[in-house]
Amino acid sequence: MKKELESTRGSAISKNFDLYKEVTNKIISMLEQGVAPWRRTWSTYGLAKNYTTGHVYTGINFILMNNTLNHIPYFMTFNQVRTMGGKLKKGAKAHKVIYFNLIYKDQNNRVVNKEEATHLFNIGAEVKVLKFIKYYNVFNISYVEGIEFEISEIQLKPNEKIDKCESIVELMPKCPLIQHEKSNSAFYTPILDMVNMPKLEQFETSEEYYATLFHELIHSTGHATRLAREEVMNPHVFGTKAYSKEELVAEMGASFLCSSVQIDFDKIFENNVAYLSGWLKVLKVDSKFIFKVASEAQKGVDFILIR
Repeated sequence: MKKELESTRGSAISKNFDLYKEVTNKIISMLEQGVAPWRRTWSTYGLAKNYTTGHVYTGINFILMNNTLNHIPYFMTFNQVRTMGGKLKKGAKAHKVIYFNLIYKDQNNRVVNKEEATHLFNIGAEVKVLKFIKYYNVFNISYVEGIEFEISEIQLKPNEKIDKCESIVELMPKCPLIQHEKSNSAFYTPILDMVNMPKLEQFETSEEYYATLFHELIHSTGHATRLAREEVMNPHVFGTKAYSKEELVAEMGASFLCSSVQIDFDKIFENNVAYLSGWLKVLKVDSKFIFKVASEAQKGVDFILIR
């Protein structure tokens, strides 16, 4: 039996505290301003990461951390700043890094470690898995003083983005059939496990072509032979929540893939009110929706990139 709890690191939780809702409200605010936050995918300095460890933020944290407008997208924890001999400026604002933990309990409701839980499961005993959301704070390096940061701008070469895109497609495991024809639509057909794409020369730019192809390839990761997403195996009607979820998974996943090859997704596809309003409606009634979508999108990206 699975149950979801909510927690924060090192502090008790108020009954009124809802981390899911807090994050969702932040994203709703961006959408209401006409900004699709998952599309802010590239900057002069690359993707948002922890300056000390080099860890690049993924999933829901990709969305949250890559929207630090006018800041170099590098972050540090308070302890990392202190260890390097720096300090935070007065008024420094923290950003939450979201993660999930699991607690395992036996049939007597006793907490057990993962190894013991696995053993109990293997012998057929009851194991309860409790999943809870947590976070820790990091600070953008613009709020740090006393440290000389080594920051390098990303150097791009002509056509490098296209070469990297080709590599992603060529190396994708169980890549579906990709058919090109002179048409006005791109789509993925689950029954045939086939991606239909207009020809490259029909697009305004090569970047637009690859972003569109990535969108369809993310759809294809939901096929029964890959990640088996219910929304792909049992397609839903346009306008339904399930349809909106799968489209947002593909949109977000394509954005993540574009960011990995330095394509600015936001410059390719213009946001419009009608396009964003559908997701706004869902987010306002389901505070966990964006977490589910970001998780599925990241799984699709990880499948394509073999990681």
